[in-house]
This record gives sequence, C-alpha cells and structure tokens, in this order.
Amino acid sequence: MKVLILEHHLPTAELLETVIMGLAPDIGVHMSRSIEDAIRVWHRHLPSLVISEWSLPDGSALALVRHIRARDKTTPIIMLSARTDKETVLTAARYGISGFIAKPFDVALLHQRLQPLLRTDTAPDRPAPPPLDRYLAETAERAIQLPTDIEQQAVLALMERRQELSPAELARHWRGLAALSARLLDIANSASLGRAGKPICKLEEAIAAMGVEMALNQAFALSLDISRSLADPRLGERARYHLQQAEQVAAIARGMALSLGLEGVAFYTAGLLSRVGELGVLRALQDFIRQGGSISEPQIDDSLSRWAAGYGNRLKIQWRLPLHLRELIGAVHQLKSSSADRGPLLMYLAAMTVAGQQQQDEALRLMRRVGLDADRWQRPKALPPTDDC
Repeated sequence: MKVLILEHHLPTAELLETVIMGLAPDIGVHMSRSIEDAIRVWHRHLPSLVISEWSLPDGSALALVRHIRARDKTTPIIMLSARTDKETVLTAARYGISGFIAKPFDVALLHQRLQPLLRTDTAPDRPAPPPLDRYLAETAERAIQLPTDIEQQAVLALMERRQELSPAELARHWRGLAALSARLLDIANSASLGRAGKPICKLEEAIAAMGVEMALNQAFALSLDISRSLADPRLGERARYHLQQAEQVAAIARGMALSLGLEGVAFYTAGLLSRVGELGVLRALQDFIRQGGSISEPQIDDSLSRWAAGYGNRLKIQWRLPLHLRELIGAVHQLKSSSADRGPLLMYLAAMTVAGQQQQDEALRLMRRVGLDADRWQRPKALPPTDDC
C-alpha cells in the first residue's frame, strides 16, 4: 500500500509518517511539500490514501483534491487543518474529502482514525510474500523499520510533565532506546541540514532542535506501533542479544573516550546504533512472517549474516546521520586500514573488548597507539551515562 502525505511543516510530516508506518508492515510513504509535487507524485505512484494539510505556501490543497477527484472518486483523502469551523468542514465534504482531522492533532486519535484505512495484514485476498531473498532485497529499497518496545504508559507519564521537561532530562530517559534515538536524530538532521547545514549527533541536541512536544509525540507514535514488536520468539531472542551487544559497546566506547578526555556522547550513540542492521533484518523477517511467510532457524541466521551490513548502511543513509557518526558506527564492525582518527580506533577497540579480544596483540597495540591504559581495559568497568558525557 502507498500513502501520499502533503505537508509543508517537516516535523509534522515526519510524525505522520511514523504513525502511518506503524499501521501495516508493507506501507510505502511518499512525502510532498508543495501541491505541484504532490500532483506529480500522485500520478507516478497512485497511492491508496492521501493525507494533506489544508493550507500550503503555494495555495490551498483543494487544488490537489479537485485534481484527484476529477480522475478518481474512491481513493480516501484525509484533510488536516487548524480551521474547524462549520464552513470549512462543509467545504471539505463538497469537494469529496473522506475525512477531516483538526490540527494540532492528537496522536492516539490520528492512529485510531487511520487504522481502518491502512490495516492490510488480515485481508483475505492478501497475496503471499515473494521468496525470502527477494523480499529482503525489496524491503531494503524502502524505508527500513526497527523493532521497538517503547511503553505507552511511560511516554504518557512524560507527556503529563511536558511543560517542565528539558531536552537534557528527556534524553536521559531515552538514552538506551536505539530505535527512538535513531528516529529523532533522523528528523532533527533532516530539518537542521536543510536549514543550517549543521549535522546533529547527540540525542539531547535532536530533542532541542525539534522541541520537547514534538519529541514526545514521536515517541508516543512509536509506542502505538505494535507491528514493531517481534512476536516470533526466535527473532525476539536474537534482537535482545544484539541490543545487549550494542549497549555494551556503547558503554565501553564512552568509558574509553572519557578516560582520554574526549566527550563521550557521540561514542555512546555510535555504539547504541552499531547493531541497527541486524535489528532491521529481524524486523523485516517478522513482517515476512506476518504476511504469511515461513522461516527456519538456519534461514534466520543466514539472513542476518548476509543482509545485516547492507541494511545497516542503508539505515545510516536513510537517517541522514552525519558522516563522522557513520564512521564511528562502521568501525565497530570493520576498521579501515588507513584510519588514523582516534574515534574509529576507540569504537573498534570497544567492540573487541565486548567480544573478549582485548588481550590480543592487535588490541594491545591499538590501545598503546591511542593512549589507553591497557591494564585497566583488560577487565573494563564501563562508566554509567551521566550529564557530563
């Protein structure tokens, strides 16, 4: 299923995308910021649902509605608007708009309104998925999703305190959540790079860039995405292992950086995101099962072995992560022979330490090269994240 979003305010468009992507495993979202582009996208992709803001910088979205309705009388069109007066609602009805949602919208209400339009996983005529390798290749070409288990009640409790929460405090609450951290960095960088060209590497900076309110809305939208949880216990077990590995690399890398007088936040973030390729593959495998596919244990491990690196590279590009952060993440898995920067060296050493390889000659040589105390890191105790990292 394909969905077209016409919304000029990028954070709102990204929030809509988060809600929509959580409603079915095979949705493709196309976003436009102008009426002209939306018409072009509609002709190219013929989406099954259109969601549009009412007023745009280049005119009223009714122009898009008229264009579609002249050619298609049935595709649902949902209009978002801060105008909720009777005349606006009646105008929407006259033009053949299927639904009207007032802005600013409530995320839970939006989820509820869109759910019957987008749930396709239980349709009786749903085709069987393609062969597994082809499915994974096709999924890699779309927006890759990660599994996540953000608790709705925890987010709602934070939303009740939204007026008193600072970006730093919110970042502390969410420091260990890889999927949420990646999503917020993605949104913040899409806005920051377009506005000032300055990349954002830290969760706190990402929250500050979009605002506490929008960050909380994004977290709540992710918490509503039950399709992101891994129902298959085999996949869940592997996800827990890779998350644990990522958290250990993050803590060790941060501790090493702080011991050298370096700021630890970027190292922690890179470690936390170092297994996103594996998590992306596991989410794709769960979606494959939901669509009627079957997978054996050897196929799961083979898919992880062959596809994790590619998924990881795609995600780093998809999320618009800064080049420096991408290099830190990549060094966890492979150190470039030409690398002289201490950052990638520390990430590689952290990965070796978590793997129990810190006593190998290569690890000892690299520790001396970057200035680490080799004796200390034979039995490392990673420092817990604090405000000064």
